Amino acid sequence: MAESDNWVFDSLVGFLRGPVWNVPILTFIEHKSLVFEPEEDEQNEEEYKKIHDDYKNLVDFMLGSYMEDIGITPAQFEEACGKGTGKVKKQFHHGLFEQVWAADDFEIFKRMMLQKNIELQLQALELLQQRYGVLPESLQPEGKKTEDENESKVMEEVARISKEDHEAHVAALNQEEAELEEVLAHSLDEHKRLTAAKQNQEHLLAEHFSKVNIADPSGLGSSDIASPVTFTSTEEVDPADLARRTAFLKLQRDKLLAMKRAEREKQLVIAESSHGKTRPKSARAARTALGTGGRKQIDPKTLEIRRALAEKLKKEVIGENDD
Repeated sequence: MAESDNWVFDSLVGFLRGPVWNVPILTFIEHKSLVFEPEEDEQNEEEYKKIHDDYKNLVDFMLGSYMEDIGITPAQFEEACGKGTGKVKKQFHHGLFEQVWAADDFEIFKRMMLQKNIELQLQALELLQQRYGVLPESLQPEGKKTEDENESKVMEEVARISKEDHEAHVAALNQEEAELEEVLAHSLDEHKRLTAAKQNQEHLLAEHFSKVNIADPSGLGSSDIASPVTFTSTEEVDPADLARRTAFLKLQRDKLLAMKRAEREKQLVIAESSHGKTRPKSARAARTALGTGGRKQIDPKTLEIRRALAEKLKKEVIGENDD
């Protein structure tokens, strides 16, 4: 391929940053993350690996459909990846890197999913605290800076709808639920506990990157991420009450997931209307992946695409930190 054919990789980067990729990938990650619990890490290893196989299948399905749309073979893509554009660090945010690399590395996948489960609970708590007017301005959805513009828009819209529906939501709660919700909304400890748990997962992920001799794609070195912390509650809470709070928060997390999925589907509809004719196979693949379960039939040659992309990222994003 000619040097000018670097458009192949640049085109794929645009695809990976758009809703046709983001909607099915992030929906899978968020919904499947619910079974990834830090306390049950070792017990569920076999189930985690099955989910990882499903994730690899989804990534290959989406990448393969896009390559068909632009009409190049895995071998041509591999050649394009070998040329290098020198812009990859700017084009890939670390969350996108993790999405691709997690398909090749089970440990990265597991840490990504554990972290996502905690993040969802934290987002649900912050939405609740926002509705009650106790969330600090720095943590408001519109005040947070997110690498992924699509996700920022999803969370802003979810937060808007949540605030508008607050009175109707409270009216629908029974007395026990209303009391639980208000206690959670005003609990600083719960926010600190989830933040500490998320921080610990970040630390474990950074440690794994270090073990495989690559730098963390977030740009943080191991010294930039705080060491694991043990959360100590300042509140005296009966264990039964704590269990009820945790269960209630997870219900709020599940409602948040439904709202995020609805907003992502709106993004996909817009993308289908604008890319449906130019990228018909990848648009159909996104809709298929979002709507149905089960693994898709993958051409073995398609695996070369993911591996070439992962190798490209390893070299350009995280492998060349000597300069």
